[in-house]
Amino acid sequence: MKNNFKDIFHHEYESHYLSPARINLIGEHIDYNGGKVLPAAISLNIEAWVRKNDEHVFRFYSSNMPKIYIHELDNIKYDKENDWTNYPLGMIHTLRNNGYIIDQGLDIFYSSTIPTASGLSSSASLLDLTACILNNEFNLGLSREEIALYAKESENKFNGLACGIMDQAAISLGKKNHAVLIDTSKFDFNNQEYEYHNINLNDYTFVVMSTNKPRKLVESKYNERVDECNLALKLINDYYHLNYHNLCEIELNKLDEIKSFLPSLLYKRVKHVLTENKRVYDFIDSLKNNDIINLGKILNESDLSLKNDYEVTGLHLDTLTQASRLQPSCIGSRMTGAGFGGCAIALIKKDQFEDFKNKVIDIYQNKTNIVPSIYEVDIVDGVRKL
Repeated sequence: MKNNFKDIFHHEYESHYLSPARINLIGEHIDYNGGKVLPAAISLNIEAWVRKNDEHVFRFYSSNMPKIYIHELDNIKYDKENDWTNYPLGMIHTLRNNGYIIDQGLDIFYSSTIPTASGLSSSASLLDLTACILNNEFNLGLSREEIALYAKESENKFNGLACGIMDQAAISLGKKNHAVLIDTSKFDFNNQEYEYHNINLNDYTFVVMSTNKPRKLVESKYNERVDECNLALKLINDYYHLNYHNLCEIELNKLDEIKSFLPSLLYKRVKHVLTENKRVYDFIDSLKNNDIINLGKILNESDLSLKNDYEVTGLHLDTLTQASRLQPSCIGSRMTGAGFGGCAIALIKKDQFEDFKNKVIDIYQNKTNIVPSIYEVDIVDGVRKL
């Protein structure tokens, strides 16, 4: 990856950092519903080269969107004109707002291999990366868990996306050749529950497929889904005179009764959440039993639920996953991330990647007139200083 830090900032960089993208293997749209999720950090990433400056300003540059943005440290606020730099600005604002001392400017050169707005959590990667930079450059003493939690706070409050903790935690806690099982109902500043699970796929590998359909989550129906789930939870609590804190606390065997009193749209949302939460447990069991074929089956079931009950796929994602499942080398495929465009994953035979890639590209391009990006990825360590 080309780094021309000196050409942009007229001096040499001092430090070098890397933050991966993430895929969620299973447990989609349940991180803000208190469910368990199973993401992994992957080998697509954002790198940053950093140097402290003698001014009270932060200067940001990205090789992906070449323009220098200059921000006064004591005048940080959200502004659409700031474009992508609202994410690092939000991280600075959030940490200072929580009492951490950031009293000097930085020059930061970013460069990314993560497809923009792809559903691989480029925003969470950028937030975690900036938090890691600030943590090291200003000796803030943040743990990996705190990096994730402050990054989530920044995305929620500064950038206005009602996301859960999954993306930030996956990227901060990532571990080579492991997925991290995160209990999203028990991950806050007082308590963090997570565990690692080895990913051994034998002759199979995960591939990532980007629709290359532009989208912005804050402007999408993501927040609408969060609101629907919150309303469903309220109606369920009112009906049972109980106080469930989140949808994933509700027993799966209550679905039939819930169907009798919830509006049909909200019932479908709840059905996805409860069945998806169970699929996480089934996926873990299959990993432990080395049952790769059943992993593929669970991916397919998840995708159909996201399509029919949660309605977050659409033409582009459906075309990718259906094209994948037509290939003999593929045993399972599903959308990953928030949906509404973005990315899908497929579990395929390692030695048939090129054939799989070419055939899926042909089908997708013929139907959408867009060329998708397809990557074979490794599962890697989380955000770090190099």
